[in-house]
Amino acid sequence: MMTVAVPPRNKLLASLPAEDFRRLSPKLEAVPLKARRILHHAKLPIEHVYFVEDGLVSVVANTDGDNHGVEAWLIGCEGMAGITVILGAESSPHRRVVQAEGSALRLRTPDLLDAVNEMPALRGILLRYVHGILVQASQSGACNARHSLPQRLARWLLMAQDRLNRSDLPLTHDILSKMLGVRRASVTEAVHVLARADAICAGERGHIHVLDRGKLEGLACGCYFTIRAEFDRFTTPPEAVSSPKAAGERAEQPSAIGLEDVP
Repeated sequence: MMTVAVPPRNKLLASLPAEDFRRLSPKLEAVPLKARRILHHAKLPIEHVYFVEDGLVSVVANTDGDNHGVEAWLIGCEGMAGITVILGAESSPHRRVVQAEGSALRLRTPDLLDAVNEMPALRGILLRYVHGILVQASQSGACNARHSLPQRLARWLLMAQDRLNRSDLPLTHDILSKMLGVRRASVTEAVHVLARADAICAGERGHIHVLDRGKLEGLACGCYFTIRAEFDRFTTPPEAVSSPKAAGERAEQPSAIGLEDVP
């Protein structure tokens, strides 16, 4: 078992009043997140929740049997795996899978529910996070239906970089294809589109490097900015939040060539 860091690196816990975190911290267990580990299996009781401190966890919806699925939403240091338990659900039809290794603070579900009842600040923080997830999932669904694969890939890479806080993303084309619900060959083509624009480069196997975040934002659709703005509203000081108007203006700027190269 690892040591619980103070202050926590998870943004939800870091938003708690110091006294509330002090009361909660003895029940938190620091655990490693290994790539491909399943934190929650579909339809089984959620016994622990995970406040991610480093790494990426995908919530995967099955679409065609147990071995096929598409990402419903993404979790990093801004969030928690298992949020459905605060809405009264003991299980979920979705599974939570670690896509990039890291670490988390694990908490027993009964302890979380007790804390939510005893700490109004924690309850408010988690309910606002639920709102952010609803926006992410619904906007991602609309994005998948309307935007090209390079735009969708740019959005996903930006969201991954936000949650990992680094430019070197430990992601294979196979992982990206599963998360975006497309063929691996299509992901490879979309990566080449973004690479030709000098926004990213595919380094050694299993890694994608963000070379120019500004260019990558220009290649993404406005869905990324809509999702980011909602999370920014409860994870950063008001003066640091990009306004929706500014995000929309940026999203409407002409993108680099090649976004329609891959359907």
